[in-house]
Amino acid sequence: MSLRVRCTSCRTAFLTPIDEPGATVECPKCGAHHRLPQPAEREDTPEPQAPSSPARTPSASVFVPSSASQTRSSRRRWFVGLAALAVIVLAGLAALVLWPRLKPHPIDPVERVAQEYLQSLIKGDETAQRRWSTIEEPPAIRSFQKIHRDRSRNRTVKGSFAPLARLHSRIESEFTYDPAIARFTPKNPLGAAGETLDAVHAAKEKAEKSGIYEKMASGDPNDIFDAAENFGKVFTQLAEGALAPKKILPTYKLLVDDARPPIPPAQKELATHVADNPKTWDALLKRPFHTLKADGPFIFERADVDAEVTDQLASLGDPPTTRRLSLVRFRLEGIDTGWRITSARRVLPGAGDETPSDREPESPGSAAPPGIPPTAEPSLRRSLGDPANPPDTR
Repeated sequence: MSLRVRCTSCRTAFLTPIDEPGATVECPKCGAHHRLPQPAEREDTPEPQAPSSPARTPSASVFVPSSASQTRSSRRRWFVGLAALAVIVLAGLAALVLWPRLKPHPIDPVERVAQEYLQSLIKGDETAQRRWSTIEEPPAIRSFQKIHRDRSRNRTVKGSFAPLARLHSRIESEFTYDPAIARFTPKNPLGAAGETLDAVHAAKEKAEKSGIYEKMASGDPNDIFDAAENFGKVFTQLAEGALAPKKILPTYKLLVDDARPPIPPAQKELATHVADNPKTWDALLKRPFHTLKADGPFIFERADVDAEVTDQLASLGDPPTTRRLSLVRFRLEGIDTGWRITSARRVLPGAGDETPSDREPESPGSAAPPGIPPTAEPSLRRSLGDPANPPDTR
């Protein structure tokens, strides 16, 4: 019978045929000698003793809940569940009611621009004023409150910029813009001058053929009136033809109105706003509007914001006044002016809610005062029997 031994020197395990206790064996790897151990003495194992008495098992409970107790327990659980459900429902309703008030309300972009502009007026920050507005002479205010955007006055114009791009290309090929007079001059002034001279000579020949000079020299009142009427027609033709401003020194509005084919309504509304407010648009775009030649879609937006402000020169007891800020925004293929304030008008109490025009002030004498009807042009020909022109009986 072989015996398995492990060398204590090299830790090599090997089998040896010697199984006598106390014999010496040699490790086949390192040659160390080992003595086989003596057999261990046999320990007496105690015999199992029979249990003196059987183990006692716990007895079952003798308590049995009554049906009334079970019913009360069931009702208690139902009441607790219903109460928890009611609390959850009430908490949900309270969250729905209070969330719009607790939730931070995002500031309208138009109102935010108006607020930033008014704060820049109070601080006297000219850099911020130029960032948020195009107004050259801003109002002087001490404080403001109650900013409100009147959405009923919103105006949005959309469309393709291609019709205006074609008009701008034609303008660039025929005219040169003079910013000093805000008008266009022909690139070929000799051509316009030649047309004017031809029209003047043609009018002169027509007057000679119609005998205007002879009628004026005859002294007959009827001939004189006829000659005056013919002269009026000649000058009207010259004013609407060769001497028309749209041919000699046209404005952008005249070129838009005279465009062929006509400009569509949306594009014409945009162009008219530009023509009425050239300084505003120069400040918005940092370039003349007629240099834009994109053919993509455009969006032109207008909005009004009312604010209660206190003027800088107002007394402490004076009530605040209403300032109406007009804002515009223009977007076109990479161009986004953002919301900019173009005017800050004072709204007088009882002035009504009419929508005023935000065009720039016209030169004095260019329009009749409000409430006065325009003067009708006098008729060039009146009969001798007209009561307003009694005949000379001297």
